[in-house]
Amino acid sequence: MARYQPEVKDKNSTFAFFSLFLYAAAVLIRPHEMFLASIEWSIIMYFAIISFLAALINQRPLNVAPQHIMLFLLYPLIILSGFINGSGMWGISQANMYLSTTIIPLFLFSNCISSIKRQHWIMIVCLVASLCMIHNGHVQQTDTLWQGWALNTQAYHLPGTDARRITYLGFFSDPNDIGMFFVMNIPFILYFYAKGKLFTKTMMLIILVCVLYGVYITHSRGTALGVVALIGTYYLVMKAGKKLFFAALLFAPIALMVLLILQSNVDESARGRLEAWYFGIQMLISYPLGIGKGAFVDHHGLTAHNSYVLVAGELGFIGYCLWGGALVFTIMSGFLFIKHTKFKVDLTEEQRNELAINKTLFFSMTGFMVTGFFLSRSYTVLLFIFMGMTIASHYRVVKLLPELSQFINKALVIKSIFYSWAIIIVVYLALKIAL
Repeated sequence: MARYQPEVKDKNSTFAFFSLFLYAAAVLIRPHEMFLASIEWSIIMYFAIISFLAALINQRPLNVAPQHIMLFLLYPLIILSGFINGSGMWGISQANMYLSTTIIPLFLFSNCISSIKRQHWIMIVCLVASLCMIHNGHVQQTDTLWQGWALNTQAYHLPGTDARRITYLGFFSDPNDIGMFFVMNIPFILYFYAKGKLFTKTMMLIILVCVLYGVYITHSRGTALGVVALIGTYYLVMKAGKKLFFAALLFAPIALMVLLILQSNVDESARGRLEAWYFGIQMLISYPLGIGKGAFVDHHGLTAHNSYVLVAGELGFIGYCLWGGALVFTIMSGFLFIKHTKFKVDLTEEQRNELAINKTLFFSMTGFMVTGFFLSRSYTVLLFIFMGMTIASHYRVVKLLPELSQFINKALVIKSIFYSWAIIIVVYLALKIAL
């Protein structure tokens, strides 16, 4: 099992991080897509390649976490599933796409963010991107043609209402992705508020109000639930015991299922989601090795509307063990770090700061887990950017508190895989009752 390596002498590449910073800005703010002259520029790819090469040359240590191994093993599995299902070249193209949007960002963010200062810069990029989306969305709300200032962005009508759903550039053209990003950024705002002085606190309160307004104008039910889940998770982590926390994780899918089942009586789209989930699990049962990445729509006609079911249906039993295990392992490690150090009083200022970052990223990942329950975003770059930041935080925490390395082990990986399957099993049982 790969372990964190705090004993290796650090050699941080400023150029690798600077390129990564530009990559983050290009992916999240997308300034090159705001103008016709630069819309076709491949700056995201160039920044990723430059940062990757610089990290290989100058960044030391190059850490390999269990999540890296698990998610990298999906690469050959995606190719294999393509050949098994008679579309080998499709499998290769999907695997290469997965490599560029998943493995490379995960590797770069987890290795190049080697200090709190670097983490702060990436968090600021995330908040600036959120404000750009909110302002563009506000313009769409007030414009007679529903258009924003960002190039070719236009709100669209929410059926059955007078509401306008906001859009932005690139993969943020879906308001659900915007909402997911907002939810994952709320912990960043609260982090800067907690550690800042009067000016910073005032700015963070203003940004928080803006983000909540942004959540509202996405008109995304999953996003609203994500906000509520952050509040509930905070209580469970900071106030409740470990058993209650895990019980809540197990029963959370049941609560979400009940909401959808009740809503499906009056909402056709909710019933469509339930049927897609059931189809995805039946797909897993019929094709335990998966039908191939990107093939869910070909078999069902619609996407799964659930990140967990999508992976289970497309990549089968092994694929879901790797993807779900990596996701839950990241959450579990952060949670155990929080619980183990919550009552420590002999911490240095640096240790407290690193633990605060770990807590912040834990809640951001929780935001993904909830919003991802209603969206097919299993392979979105957002997930792997935030997962990479979380792993980087774990590296730094373990370096300062070596005793926490006990939680980075094979036993926790195996437990995480079992916990990830609890989500699928609970969904399946609930669907059997509802449909």
